[in-house]
Amino acid sequence: MAGKRNTKTEAKIKAAFTSLMQSKGFDAMTVSDIARAAGINRGTFYMHYIDKFDLRQQLIDDTIDDLTRILVENSDDNGQTVTSDGKAICDAFKETAIAKALHYVKNDYAFFNAVSRSGTDMQLYDRLKNVLKQLIVAQAKRFGEEPKHDYNGIPADYAMEILVSAVSSIIWLWIRRGCKETPEQICHIIEINKTTAPIDVLW
Repeated sequence: MAGKRNTKTEAKIKAAFTSLMQSKGFDAMTVSDIARAAGINRGTFYMHYIDKFDLRQQLIDDTIDDLTRILVENSDDNGQTVTSDGKAICDAFKETAIAKALHYVKNDYAFFNAVSRSGTDMQLYDRLKNVLKQLIVAQAKRFGEEPKHDYNGIPADYAMEILVSAVSSIIWLWIRRGCKETPEQICHIIEINKTTAPIDVLW
């Protein structure tokens, strides 16, 4: 990307990209389409992005950065997600990191919906899984816990995949269904899932 960031222009470009993803799909859209829908000229677009691929990549990168920041900032000093009363569970939903992340998703539903329906492009889903995995590993290290080699006979790496895939799939299905449930309801579903999935694969 060249030039200085202009958040208003980038917001218009993102809105245009999101709309075109829904109406034409990524492969069919052109930079001219994006510029026209955003109400800007092609030169302005190229001041911010190299091409439509760079635009998509930067939007996904920014989204993952935002979600990571939300999850990290809402953890205590030990890296454990907590509620306002200090409980490391998803009871006081609005105070939890996962609930705040879900509110972020719902507030930007149009973009997430467009990306989730983009066919073979599952980059956002895969990167969400990686963020969850990294946070779980980081939490274990902060507590100084030694990783288990297996969980009830399941190798730790497979158990980790079961957990992060389950959580990511719940969120992805929620998006695909139109975010009909509240973030708090999805948080509760995830909490129930954690009681049946190998949540303590690392400690």
